[in-house]
Amino acid sequence: MLKFLRKKTKVVIWAVLVTFVAWGGFAVSTQFQEANRSPGRIFGKEVSFQDYLMANRTVQIFAPPEEGNTPPDPEQIEARTWEFLVLAREARARKIRVTDEEVRDAVGQLLGQKKEFIATSNQYHQWVRSALREEPRDFENQVREHLGVRKLLEEVRKRPGENPEEELKRWMLDLFQRARIEVYRPKT
Repeated sequence: MLKFLRKKTKVVIWAVLVTFVAWGGFAVSTQFQEANRSPGRIFGKEVSFQDYLMANRTVQIFAPPEEGNTPPDPEQIEARTWEFLVLAREARARKIRVTDEEVRDAVGQLLGQKKEFIATSNQYHQWVRSALREEPRDFENQVREHLGVRKLLEEVRKRPGENPEEELKRWMLDLFQRARIEVYRPKT
């Protein structure tokens, strides 16, 4: 057997090479199918995986704590993620601005809630990297998006009307109907 492989080394190497190239080509072709290109669409536009993951992480960080120590329901987190994506896109469309000062205040409040004492910028960077497992810049962008959504909701609540919460519910229902959320599910 070894004698045969030694004599036919070129054939064996080419066979292995062709197999790997075919396998790689198949993997790349399936990667770019419609269902795998993005997790979904809102407002008729594709949502990138990066935006989806950022929104998902934001929802997990800023979600109100659950009763007891029960882990959050994954379906509820996914629903909140899509809700956050719609609201964040609407906030961007309305050009709602969040200043750096507001981001710093929100981060300070969050650290106060977590009972963390961070005196220096270096300690803050270390805390974000170790506790949240992400870069400080990404975390601050998540805080900025979250504050933009909160400002948008406050803006809607301040509209004149008898019942601000009912107005907010109606507005959100209308917004989600306009958003036409399409979630791509993997075929199983």
